[in-house]
Amino acid sequence: MGRDGEDGGDDQGGREGRDGGARAAGGDGAAGGDGAAGGRRRGSGAAAAVSVALITVLTSLPLFLVGATSTLVNRELGWDAGDTGLLLAAYWLSSLSGAYLSRRVDTPVSAETTVGSAALVTAVGLSVAAWCGGWGLALGTALGGLVYGYTQPHTNSLLMQRCPPSAQGFAFGLKQAAIPASTLVGSLAVPALAVPYGWRAVFTASAVVCVAYALPGLVVRHRGAGGRRGPAAPAPPLRLNAHLIGLAVAGLCGAMVGNALGGFLIASGVHEGMALTWASLLAAAGSTTNIAVRLVAGIVVDRGRYAPRALLWQLYLAGAVGTLLLALGGGPWVMTVGGLLAFGGGWGWAGLLHYVAGAAFPGRAARATAVTQMGVSLGGATGPMLFGLLVDHAGWGAAWLMLTAVGTVAAVVVRLLREPPDTAAPATAAAPPSTTHTRK
Repeated sequence: MGRDGEDGGDDQGGREGRDGGARAAGGDGAAGGDGAAGGRRRGSGAAAAVSVALITVLTSLPLFLVGATSTLVNRELGWDAGDTGLLLAAYWLSSLSGAYLSRRVDTPVSAETTVGSAALVTAVGLSVAAWCGGWGLALGTALGGLVYGYTQPHTNSLLMQRCPPSAQGFAFGLKQAAIPASTLVGSLAVPALAVPYGWRAVFTASAVVCVAYALPGLVVRHRGAGGRRGPAAPAPPLRLNAHLIGLAVAGLCGAMVGNALGGFLIASGVHEGMALTWASLLAAAGSTTNIAVRLVAGIVVDRGRYAPRALLWQLYLAGAVGTLLLALGGGPWVMTVGGLLAFGGGWGWAGLLHYVAGAAFPGRAARATAVTQMGVSLGGATGPMLFGLLVDHAGWGAAWLMLTAVGTVAAVVVRLLREPPDTAAPATAAAPPSTTHTRK
């Protein structure tokens, strides 16, 4: 049917194109298994979605455990909140480096092997963080970020390969919903392990879980190496283009909003007169809303009832409305509505962003989502830092207004995106034609 909407608008006319278009093209590499029977692919897709969600939780732990145990860590090492902030920034900057490497390096192994190896390296990082003093904590956190950034494009590619077209949106939503779930895991680990046994016990136990996850899959895959799946072929080249850069900018802006929101909402609520319990419950409700939006957005686009790019920019805009309400203040109830809107829209876009990027470049999802992940990682590193500086020098209102502007920029950029150019990659036998772009 040709490319949808040459004028770059966000009309609904391309709905029918998705199932026969971008997602039918599968993922990166020749090992995608698109010719398998529908039932077998559904089973393989479900297993892949669960596996990807689990590895996303595990590779996020170095970030969220640092935050969850910061009080205990700072007390033992003589650090302060600024040191914790530097650790978090180190994770995200290393994540940016990992995403860049995943785009530049062709690994002669499958996505599954990469995922299993990532869990083992994460275990090493967590162990170093636990038992090698302050420098070990910094090194382990940075190593965890590098692994997270490197594996994200590979797991995105795995979802495009294994999940049927009717479930890819939900699979991406499930994957990204695992990230706020990691926050919950880290929070529960503090009273269960860190308080009675110390923060090192949490890191050590998490490392053991990573090893337990990785080894069985790697052993089974090694024994079955003579089977039908061989090493993944390198993905066709993908040049940077305005479409990818626009999505990366949107990811950067959205991550600035989401990470600052998670780090400062409770303190902002208390400043506006909320009781600490109310503010904490708002943050918990916001996280739950965040998870729900990521999952529901995937289901909605899978059923063809909404154009993915249209839903993406509207989520960004809803988040901007939420942060605007937070900037205006107005008491606890206004803060509650603003917080829920900000969490749902301003941080619920993550699965949809990577899905849109991967589906727009069939056969090159890993390379495409490496670019969007670089934007997300940079936003994760800079958002909380800039927000904190604004709070110190201009107040809470100005800081929330900054995030409102950033979220609006993300919405406008996605709204104005045009279809990817035909010249995004050289014509190769492995690169599907550009007529298979996803719906907007």
